[in-house]
Amino acid sequence: MTGAIAIFVKTVGLSPIKTRLAQGIGQTAAETFHLLAAEAVAGVVRQAAAQHRLAPYWAVAEPQGVTNPAWQSFPQILQGKGELGTRLAWVYNQLLQRHRFVLMLGADSPQISPHHLSQAAIWAEAGYFTLGPAADGGFYLFAGSQPIPRSIWESIPYSSSQTANSLIQAITPLGKVQQLPTLLDVDTTQELKQLQTQLNHTAAKTTPNDHKRESEELCPEQATLLTWINRLLSETNC
Repeated sequence: MTGAIAIFVKTVGLSPIKTRLAQGIGQTAAETFHLLAAEAVAGVVRQAAAQHRLAPYWAVAEPQGVTNPAWQSFPQILQGKGELGTRLAWVYNQLLQRHRFVLMLGADSPQISPHHLSQAAIWAEAGYFTLGPAADGGFYLFAGSQPIPRSIWESIPYSSSQTANSLIQAITPLGKVQQLPTLLDVDTTQELKQLQTQLNHTAAKTTPNDHKRESEELCPEQATLLTWINRLLSETNC
């Protein structure tokens, strides 16, 4: 039985997109970033899915968004209604009925690597919960194979510096929690610049004669995102 991996996304034109980032680079650029970042994450998901028999999904925020061209590369699952905790619970529980374990991740940390996803899949299949903490106190990934009551998801203070810690404390009585490395979550212009530095650093590690592990290389979609960021920041005064 396969595991599931769901990328949470919003649809341009149907929901506000990256509003804090838009204050610095403009709404159109912020929406473009969201789409390119989602594709970058999807590119990494494709690599990990081939190794671990993962079934990828787009977890789409809006019912009208499921037919959007941006979300046709994977099957879609609706996030459902309500606040973030309710939507996380819905997607997690729905996919857990179809699959052995579930990975959920956002599109705001496009520097994620196949190694991160592979490790999460290995831990989840072994019965552990897995959390990828974000630098701002949230989380970019959650994985598990055990049911979690909706009340736990809804009790977490989201968009807080204590979000990840609160979730860990809440689910620890249900099972052991493994943690992935902390990654940047891009919500501001300053964080976009930090992402640029990280992606450029990864890209610069390889020369034409180098042979690195796949998990250390940018996938084509990440390279496309990096090219766009480099151009954007060189043409603006951000």
